[in-house]
Amino acid sequence: MGLRTVRRAAAALGVAAVLGSGMLAAPGAAVASMPTAAASTSTPSIDAGEQCTPGDRVLVSGTSYLVDRLGLEAAWTLSRGAGVTVAVVDSGVEAGNAHLAGALVPGASTFGDGTAPADDDLFGHGTAIAGLIAARQVEGSGVVGIAPEARIMPVRAFQAAPEDGQSSRDIAGPSAASVTAGIRWAADHGAQIINVSLSDDQSADLYAGAVSYAHARGALVIASAGNRNTANANRPDPEHFYPGELTGALAVSAVLKDGTWDPDSSYSGSHVDIAAPGQSMPSAYISGGDCVFNGDSASSSYATAVISGAAALVAARYPDETPDQWAFRLLQSAMRVSPTEPTDTVGWGEVRPAEALALVDDGTLPGPPSPAHPAGEPEPEVTRTISIEPDADPLDPARAIVGWALGGAATISAIMLLLARGRARSTAT
Repeated sequence: MGLRTVRRAAAALGVAAVLGSGMLAAPGAAVASMPTAAASTSTPSIDAGEQCTPGDRVLVSGTSYLVDRLGLEAAWTLSRGAGVTVAVVDSGVEAGNAHLAGALVPGASTFGDGTAPADDDLFGHGTAIAGLIAARQVEGSGVVGIAPEARIMPVRAFQAAPEDGQSSRDIAGPSAASVTAGIRWAADHGAQIINVSLSDDQSADLYAGAVSYAHARGALVIASAGNRNTANANRPDPEHFYPGELTGALAVSAVLKDGTWDPDSSYSGSHVDIAAPGQSMPSAYISGGDCVFNGDSASSSYATAVISGAAALVAARYPDETPDQWAFRLLQSAMRVSPTEPTDTVGWGEVRPAEALALVDDGTLPGPPSPAHPAGEPEPEVTRTISIEPDADPLDPARAIVGWALGGAATISAIMLLLARGRARSTAT
């Protein structure tokens, strides 16, 4: 069905690759054991490659670089996402993760017979996405969501498990039908933001219908702009990236930790709206603890989650604005080289949540058009009757004098001629 996903095994991590790049720990990331009655957060660090091992509950120590990179401390003085529900249309969300305690609202499953619990996650992708969006802070951990007071609505659109015999559970991959059903379900159940960390190059009508449905119900769909590093090398580059490229949705590209766009990681194109970090992403893991994902590349799956978190901050502060206005705030305030033009690599730029929250839209800002201040219709041309007068002739006075002179001469000549004729008649008489 054309979904640009990877189902490669990641034996060392005990989890299949995410819908973007592989779930890899950041080199040198420090982690500590999950605190329990018998353990403290001062446990020595372990190798980064071991932190995503199922059953090993560990916490990533230190502050997430995203806090500084995105200016989150400033953003959190204005909004923390309270009152906003973000649907994660994905592989499910593990309810037992400490970072998500109290964060989840009832969800649903849209694949198979619909009976799989939405708050379970065999794959780990959905849990990581949910953590990036709204992880609550846990003592001893540096993991925190972009919108740490937003609610998460798990919408389980697929099920995937490790390959190579690591699990006997069935694998049900994502389909356009299950994903679009998830978008519609989320919109019907009050989600203001709908995160779809994947892209599809087929089923345009299904996706367009779902995005339009969500938009009409006050929800903003945020989706991946596509990952080159997980695409099938034997297939040509996709021509479309649904649902992100559609009107009513945002397509998100990923950049590295330093803000650099990597052509080996992401697709570029006119469909890209905005960018966010997608490398070395600390988040919640299905072990119940933490993991740092994508240490070696940037994944648009995680970048999409960052944008969804930022959108939740905006929606919480401006609940009376429309999804289009929320999107405008994110695009207009993004960090970019040219204020007036997007690029095919990062769209309108790298997200800056605090600036989006503080933005004052008066209709004069350069960049994307404001939905609150649409450009006026061009005024119709007025048909007017124009009288064209000949230019004044500078010789007219002279010509008048000459005319009078000629006229006078002619008159005198005529008089003299008449007098001459009169004399002639007199002589003849």
